[in-house]
Amino acid sequence: MKKNVSMLLSFAVTNFRSIRERIEINTLKTAAKGLVSNYFKSTGKKQLLRSAVIYGPNASGKSGFLTAFNALKYLVKESASFKADEDIAPYEPHRLEKNYAEMPTTFEISFINKWQYDYMVVIDENQIVQEELYYYPGSSKSLLYSRGTKKEIKFGDYFKGPKKTLEKLLSSNQLLLSKAAENNADEVLLMAIRFFTAKLRVYPIMESYHEHNLTVLYAKRLAEDKEKAFTNRFNAMICALDTGISSVSVEEVDWNNYKFPGHMPDEVKKQFQEDYKYDIKTQHLVFDKTEKAGFASFDIRQESAGTQSLFAIGGIILDALTNGRVLIIDEFEKNLHPNITGFLIQLFHNPVINKNNAQLIFATHDITQLSNDRFRRDQVWFTQKNEYGATSLYRCSDIDGVRLGTPLDKWYASGRFGATPIINDADFLIEMQSDEVEG
Repeated sequence: MKKNVSMLLSFAVTNFRSIRERIEINTLKTAAKGLVSNYFKSTGKKQLLRSAVIYGPNASGKSGFLTAFNALKYLVKESASFKADEDIAPYEPHRLEKNYAEMPTTFEISFINKWQYDYMVVIDENQIVQEELYYYPGSSKSLLYSRGTKKEIKFGDYFKGPKKTLEKLLSSNQLLLSKAAENNADEVLLMAIRFFTAKLRVYPIMESYHEHNLTVLYAKRLAEDKEKAFTNRFNAMICALDTGISSVSVEEVDWNNYKFPGHMPDEVKKQFQEDYKYDIKTQHLVFDKTEKAGFASFDIRQESAGTQSLFAIGGIILDALTNGRVLIIDEFEKNLHPNITGFLIQLFHNPVINKNNAQLIFATHDITQLSNDRFRRDQVWFTQKNEYGATSLYRCSDIDGVRLGTPLDKWYASGRFGATPIINDADFLIEMQSDEVEG
């Protein structure tokens, strides 16, 4: 059965965290030449990039921009359950300019999930200020619905859902798209909803607890992989990347050796045992001098931080490639050697491996990835803050003087693209010398 085609065209946000004015990223191929495997033909005449990378100094807005993806996804998935008087948690306006501190935040996204959609959401602290959804049944853009704060909802001719029911049930702080998911939405709306719930995967900051949770998730996935396709690919990836691991297996946890707190309710205990039912084990070769003498089994927690990170990121990537997802990741290179990071990125650029046209949008500080012709110029983006603390986002291919063959890594490191830290250490050096004198 052919998988449904899903992809990101563009995403923009206004007035969110350090982002003051509207900034946008898009995956449309430009006229720039080179690296033909890094893009693919989409619907109609569109050619889309398989990946986009964002560079910039610390605190320049990279994480905030990627978090905006998660904010919109959260609203689509969860706002239907918001209580009438509940504030909208993802509302985080720019606070370094007084005029923006109480202004609405705007999210705009264009994507394909069977059909192309254009979706805009405007929020403030406690209400949906505006929400509009369009789709393209053919080559023309058609309205599905539009709503404001006081006006009645305007439904387009292609809207086939329960209009009166939605209008009656919808609270001012709930997205209509989210509410439609609970109220017999037709296929056109369902495909829009499923892009956020099933096709868009966002990992703004990969913290240790995220890695642990993902490891638990993939332990279960490996244990219950009846066709062994995911298991075989996961093993092949981990073992190929010089981790010293010969194979990966899963063992069911023996809860007889685990003592639960006496006051823990039985239902909580059962849920815990279900969630943590399996442990990942790694096998390493054991040697007798120079001869192979068998294998030793280790718990995943005994592996290096880099290997544990690889288990998390590797599972995410295999899942995205297999299911044609849009993957958003911050700090992609965390604990990984640059060669391994490069290998994982190239999986998306390989049309033989990335048959379902999965896309990767990520931020990194690893300058080495800009070398070796890994990215086209239209795949590379930069964030930068101005003197007022507001983030801008711009594409490498739009910078004057950048040509095919420009050494992107060297230009970036030298500051020719901007988006590099400006370190003013004069006051620090004076203070350090002052301490020495006083001592």
